Amino acid sequence: MKKVFTFHGSDSSCGCAWLSRRTAEMVAEKRKDLRVLLVHASHSGSAGTCLSGASMESIRPYVCARKALPQGAAERTACRGDLSVISGAGPSAVFGAFCPDMSESFIKRMAAEYDIVICDSGSEIGQGLPLGAMFASDSIYVVFSHSEESFRRFEWLRPLYEKLGLKLNGYVLDRFPADSPYPPEYVSERLGVDIGRVFFIPFAALKKISKP
Repeated sequence: MKKVFTFHGSDSSCGCAWLSRRTAEMVAEKRKDLRVLLVHASHSGSAGTCLSGASMESIRPYVCARKALPQGAAERTACRGDLSVISGAGPSAVFGAFCPDMSESFIKRMAAEYDIVICDSGSEIGQGLPLGAMFASDSIYVVFSHSEESFRRFEWLRPLYEKLGLKLNGYVLDRFPADSPYPPEYVSERLGVDIGRVFFIPFAALKKISKP
């Protein structure tokens, strides 16, 4: 069973944190039998759905030791119901403080404690936290913003994804207008992927699902 799902941004303005948050919330709301963990595996500092007492920086000793959280620390991740949240490391965290293998091992251990783990890996593939989250993932979805720069940055970095052995499972067009010049068919052809792997979230959906 696939347990770890990561959303990775093609650029810094694609709404990756928002999409990860909403996905985790919707899974927790619709499947109350599942324990869901949302991990902001980046330096954005986003707290996601609610302010939990745990951030990647505050639990760094456990990440570095490649251990799951003990009971007391795990309780600080509680958000509501069966949804738990670990916020990002924050911009003040020392660059390079997290190695990819540390992040990967930690997330895999946390996956053994939860039914579903959803990761927001931001858009910086050169940092340990997001890269480790991608290595730990069963499925990776690349999120695009409605801009040519978003697609060009992904195409520029694509050889690096391939060199790292990262399998990209899907491509998300997040909150695109109905008359977008980047319809799923165009994106499928441009990226050379099956159209069944391209997911379109219309801009109109923003008002329906972005309410707190």
